[in-house]
Amino acid sequence: MNMLCAPVGPLQANCYLVWDGSLRACAVDPGGEPERLARLIEKEGLTLEAILVTHGHFDHIEGVKGLAEATGAPVYCSALVAPVLTGTEGCSATGFPIPALEAQAVRTVDEGSSITVGALKVSVVATPGHTPGDITFEIDGHLFPGDLLFYRSVGRTDFPGGDFAQLLLSVEKLATRYPGATPVHPGHMQSTTLGEELAQNPFLGGLSAHG
Repeated sequence: MNMLCAPVGPLQANCYLVWDGSLRACAVDPGGEPERLARLIEKEGLTLEAILVTHGHFDHIEGVKGLAEATGAPVYCSALVAPVLTGTEGCSATGFPIPALEAQAVRTVDEGSSITVGALKVSVVATPGHTPGDITFEIDGHLFPGDLLFYRSVGRTDFPGGDFAQLLLSVEKLATRYPGATPVHPGHMQSTTLGEELAQNPFLGGLSAHG
């Protein structure tokens, strides 16, 4: 698995390009600057086959339409996020207008869903808390949780639909499913591991890694 992290947009949300040995790729949370992301994809010689969306906040989805139209890649998200992307709700989960996608470009996934991108195996874990429709993507043993979990912090839960107790349950779900050495690539800030956060994150007192 190969990976490139490109912070995008005014909040510098992390968009991840992930690809296999044959240069077949997916993009996680293209939150802005779709033209720049398309140039990066072209520079690396990648074929983008999937756009993966962890949740519906504007800083993670503002570039989805532009990148989908530039590459033809389908968009995968939870059922609660799909209306945000297609314009049914008219704006992102935090109230910002978002360029609307055609409904046929969006494919909904949930707990246990799997996606194949070349040799990459993508698994979906439902991880609500930061927002009700949050999902985490596991790609070849690496976790992409969006704004669920950060380096020494966690996602905000004071937005509509946020629930701190539910967020902790979602982190606990990851902790029971994946070993402590599992890399975590969050929606903001640097990457970490699940075990490091369970041991040192001040918001996660009492949780422990599995294995």
